[in-house]
Amino acid sequence: MADPLPSIGGGAERRRRLFDALDEGVVVADMDGVVRDWNAAALRLLELAPDQLRGRAKLDSGWELSLENRALQYGAGGPVRALVQRALERGTITFGVHPPHGATRWVAMSSHVVRADEDSARETIVSTMTDVTAQRAAEQQNIRYREIIDTLDASHRILEESPIGMCSVDVDGNVLRSNMAFLALAGAETTSILAIVPSEDRETLRNELERLLDGRTPSVRIETRVRRPTGAETWCEITAVAMRQGMPDAAILLLINDVTERRRREVRLRQLAERDPLTGLHNRRSFVQALRERLAALDRPVRRGAGEWTLLLFDLDGFKDVNDTCGHAGGDAVLVAVAAAIRDRTRVDDTVGRLGGDEFAVLFRSVEQSDAAAIGEQIIERISRAARSVPGAPPVSASVGIVRLRPGGRAEEMLDAADRAMYRAKRAGKARVVEAAL
Repeated sequence: MADPLPSIGGGAERRRRLFDALDEGVVVADMDGVVRDWNAAALRLLELAPDQLRGRAKLDSGWELSLENRALQYGAGGPVRALVQRALERGTITFGVHPPHGATRWVAMSSHVVRADEDSARETIVSTMTDVTAQRAAEQQNIRYREIIDTLDASHRILEESPIGMCSVDVDGNVLRSNMAFLALAGAETTSILAIVPSEDRETLRNELERLLDGRTPSVRIETRVRRPTGAETWCEITAVAMRQGMPDAAILLLINDVTERRRREVRLRQLAERDPLTGLHNRRSFVQALRERLAALDRPVRRGAGEWTLLLFDLDGFKDVNDTCGHAGGDAVLVAVAAAIRDRTRVDDTVGRLGGDEFAVLFRSVEQSDAAAIGEQIIERISRAARSVPGAPPVSASVGIVRLRPGGRAEEMLDAADRAMYRAKRAGKARVVEAAL
């Protein structure tokens, strides 16, 4: 199978293990929608064998997909190809998987076009799939609740029986009634919804409640943190609808869903896209993006004495001997130690990346012109010390190219200049710093 994550370092086998360990299903297709790769979760969510996923084998009798409450129509390319193309057109779709035996599963799919790297013209379609069966069931339950909550006889019973946190509030956010799920989430002492959300979100929520009662919007949906009785915070989605009937003392009904796990999944996927899995540093794509943003910021006015931004490009000297002597496991251990050494010498707001193989980069702000060279030399010394900490590893040093960013510069131009300076350092004897002349 083709490598689905070409920008992430650490070896194809390591990437494949990481790929298959994801909870989310991932399908990689070419620009015609032909499936080229997938992970184990994709097969599990779709309940298909690999050849069925690729449209090369007959589907099981009774297996069906539905989209927008209708059976999905697909041609010779197979159902997954049709799903990928539909999701690419719309961004996100939700479809039902109806196996011959067992319950229907609902899946959300998002598709987007990616390139193998910044310089490649080759594009692929990456589609991610998440099981939203429970969420859909909750949404359907919410719909049913909203349909009957306008009747006086049903409103109190629904409030108490709902597994979703629910409460009625006035326009100032004061809690008038609540169910047990809300009390479990916010605590029995909570008298105002505004008291349990962060201060920066309170004004927004208050304004939205006013818009509801004024009839300027039929409903409100806000995602925010809710402080629990223990002091911990939980990410919740708050849906608010205006009450016209049902509970005489209620003006607004709030439904509060815990979305913490969904946000954790989003963070994991974002880290997968932006971080090198071996070292935890920025991968090439995200480092180049940070460099572009910094170059764009140079065109904006800055205060005097703010200093200048500098790019350091490191290439390890002698790393091939590490792999030859200690194998790839030893090489990985040295790379992890080197990454920690670089990170230890840089500041929290500096950007540190592994651009690929044994090449690292740092983007930082310096005040004095001599700062960059001094920092580069200090990192070289730390790299050598870090490599020696790996048992059996031969000596490793680093050659460093320096480029001082200038307004109007391009990221590729800065990286090329740093690369040339770094090779001058290698030719001059290695383990030294050379500044590029732009």
